[in-house]
Amino acid sequence: MELSMFNVNHGFCEAVARGLRSGFLGPEDYRRMGTSDSLEDMRSALEETDYGTFLQDEPSPLLVSTISKKCYEKLADEFRYLKAQTVEPLTTFMDFIAREKMIDNVCMIIQGALNNKAPAELQEKVHPLGVFDGMKVIMSETFDVQGGFDDVYRIFLVDTPIGSYFEEYLKVADMEKDEMPRAGVETSQVGGILTKQDLEIMKATLKKAWLEDFHNFVQGIGGTTAEVMGHMLKMEADFRVLLVTLNALNTNLSTEAKLQDRNSLYPSFGYLYPEGTRELRKVWNETTVRAALEPYSKYLHLFDQVKQFYESETSGEGRNMQPGFQSIEDL
Repeated sequence: MELSMFNVNHGFCEAVARGLRSGFLGPEDYRRMGTSDSLEDMRSALEETDYGTFLQDEPSPLLVSTISKKCYEKLADEFRYLKAQTVEPLTTFMDFIAREKMIDNVCMIIQGALNNKAPAELQEKVHPLGVFDGMKVIMSETFDVQGGFDDVYRIFLVDTPIGSYFEEYLKVADMEKDEMPRAGVETSQVGGILTKQDLEIMKATLKKAWLEDFHNFVQGIGGTTAEVMGHMLKMEADFRVLLVTLNALNTNLSTEAKLQDRNSLYPSFGYLYPEGTRELRKVWNETTVRAALEPYSKYLHLFDQVKQFYESETSGEGRNMQPGFQSIEDL
C-alpha cells in the first residue's frame, strides 16, 4: 500500500536521485586519478565524468582548497535542485539533512565573533549545504560583530530552523547545578553567556537536539522511512555517544564534578540506549569504557581500534604518532 501512490509524489525525485547516483566515480575513474602526477592531470582525468565541468572555469594553478570548495558547491547545488522537486514530508526530511551543516556554520560564525573576526573572513569555511538567508547579511563586508550578538542572535533565531535548538541551549547554558532553566533569554545576555561556554560542547548539544528531533520526525512518518532512516539515525546516535565518551577520556569531563555535563550530550535513543548509555554514563577511564561496551562486540572492537589515537592525543603526542592510528571519525 505504501508504494501504490509513491510515483505520484516522489517518482521524479527518485529518478533524479538515481541519475545522480549513476554519476558517482567508479573504479576506473579512481584508477585514472591515481595515476595523475598533478592536480591539472586530475582535472583532465575527470573530463569524461559527471565532474568534467565543475572545474573547467577555474584558472591554473589549481589548488586543493579550490577542488574541495567546488565539490561542496556541486553537492549543495544538486541537493537544492532535488529538494525543489519535493513535496511534504520529503521537503522537511531534506531540511533536516541540511540542519546539521547549519549547526556547523552557526558555531563557526560564533567562534569567529568571539575571536573578533569579521564573518566575511570566514567565508571560505562555510559549508554551502548549511547556508541560510540570514547568512548573506552576516557575511557582508559591512556587518559588524563588535557591537554585540544582538543581530547575530536574532538572525539565528528567525532565519534558521535550528533556532529552537539554539534557544533551548541558551536557556540551560551557564546554569548552576540545581538552578531551574531560564524561561527565556534577552538578546543582551547572549554575548555574556556564549563567552563563558565551550563552543565544542555547544555544538555537541545542538547536534544532540537535532538528532533527537530528526529521529522523532522519521518515526512519526512510519513505514519504510522509520525503518531505514531510523536505523541510520540510531547508528549516528551511538556514534555521537562514543565520540563524546572517547573525547572526554583523560579530560576534566571525565571527573566526577563534570560527568553530568558530559552525560547531558548523550542522545536519548540508539542501539546503546538505554542500557549501554546508562553504563557509559559512569565511565571515567579505558577500563570502565571496555566494561560498558562488553555486551556490544561491534562497538568494543571499534574502541580497541581507536583507543591508541585518543591515548596519543591526550598525552600530547598526536602530531608525532605513528601512521595508521585512526580516530572514530576516520572509521
